[in-house]
Amino acid sequence: MLKRYFVSNITLMVLLNLLVKPIYIFAIDRNVQNVVGDIDYGLFASLLNLSIIFNILLDLGITNYNNKSVAENTHKLKEFLPNMLVAKSVLSLLFIGVLLLAGLFLDYQGRSFQLLLLIGGIQILNSFLLFLRSNVSAHHDFKIDSMLSVLDRLLMIVICSVLLFTPSLRAQFKIEWFVFAQLAAYGVSILVALFIIVFRYAKIRFFGFQFSLVRNIIRDSLPYAILILLMAIYMRSDQVLLVNMLSEDGEFQNGLYAKAFRILDALNMFGFLFAGMLLPMFSRLLSKKNKISSLVRTTTNILLPISIVIAANAVFFKEDIMSLLYEKNTLTASYLYGFVIFSFPAYCIMNVYSTLLTANGSLKILIGIAAAACFLSLVGNSFLIPLYKAQAVAWVGLGVQWFAAAAYIIFSIKKTDVSVKASWFLQFVFFFLAFIVLNYMFKQLAIGLLYSILLNVAIFLPLVFVLRLWKWQDLIKYFQEITVKSK
Repeated sequence: MLKRYFVSNITLMVLLNLLVKPIYIFAIDRNVQNVVGDIDYGLFASLLNLSIIFNILLDLGITNYNNKSVAENTHKLKEFLPNMLVAKSVLSLLFIGVLLLAGLFLDYQGRSFQLLLLIGGIQILNSFLLFLRSNVSAHHDFKIDSMLSVLDRLLMIVICSVLLFTPSLRAQFKIEWFVFAQLAAYGVSILVALFIIVFRYAKIRFFGFQFSLVRNIIRDSLPYAILILLMAIYMRSDQVLLVNMLSEDGEFQNGLYAKAFRILDALNMFGFLFAGMLLPMFSRLLSKKNKISSLVRTTTNILLPISIVIAANAVFFKEDIMSLLYEKNTLTASYLYGFVIFSFPAYCIMNVYSTLLTANGSLKILIGIAAAACFLSLVGNSFLIPLYKAQAVAWVGLGVQWFAAAAYIIFSIKKTDVSVKASWFLQFVFFFLAFIVLNYMFKQLAIGLLYSILLNVAIFLPLVFVLRLWKWQDLIKYFQEITVKSK
């Protein structure tokens, strides 16, 4: 029963995200860019990334701290939730104030300034939703969390489908409509999440504010806040720099980069999904002094081979993919995509090993890695963007993500019971080289994109078992053990 329960949770979560989020990204978000154009979408993407950098002011690490703490002791929910909601409301005012100052400093005016404020509203609502979901995942109620994880995107699909695919509305569509649709979708999702938490887990009284409790929580959360800020800078500042350092065509260049990055963003949702599950699991296992090496190894064996196959296929068929998705400027976007997609395996590694270090409380190490990544990203982009424009962002991003991934692995080995044997490493090297050669051959033989994908899947499945990266008995045992230990 336990095994079936856990496997059903995993299956539902993956299926829901596989069904909903790619539809949103490729049927809605992609179409928005095709309709409004690269310049308007490039402006939107830059403002969005600027708001994400300051997003930490909305949370100060509260969500991660809450997830870890409630996972270790679910009785804390009743005390934490009301106080944290009040605290997050105050932080929302601080966030908007800082975002306004940033907009003035960067000389945003008129439409750009209005868009920045609206996007700030999206970040506020998203922050509240993530916080509410952290309480659900902390209870290991992954079925409900998986449903909440796609609810806002499902609502966006419904709203934007009407706007984009009704001819009279499509002709008038502008980027502001896209922003208003997100505000509505997040608002409804928050109400649903709040209703579930109050009536499923605890009858919570939403009055009474304990300043000392909130002060202590924020104090304990500050290391998480610093970490998230640094990660936001090295992951998101590149697009802000791209727009602001190129006065003539920065928004256009960012629009091109957004085309390449969109697919990586879509793929990363599965890594983030695993990270969201792993944090409470790692936290609970470590709090009970249980070994976590089996969970780390199996999760890596699931995510990394999949990411390698996707990257190997995409780099040789990048022109076909970009031409399929976009109407204009596909040649430059294809070149960018060839570099961007090779960050995907690095992101998968980071989602496992940075989450492990977070659960282990190794925040000084995490902050050090993130600070080094920030330095490399800011310096690299500052020197290269004026010379190579969007290409610079793709090059620097690839190097920085792999630097961070390697650092997370090294320090996970030092601080936990995780080990990386040479034979395990060589299995991935062989797997990578095999699919690079195979996809090169497919391209030389002029095999189409669809057939190349089918061939990759057909070869992938037997190869992961031949190399013993996947073993049915171990996977079933793994799910069963984690279910028992994490309850």
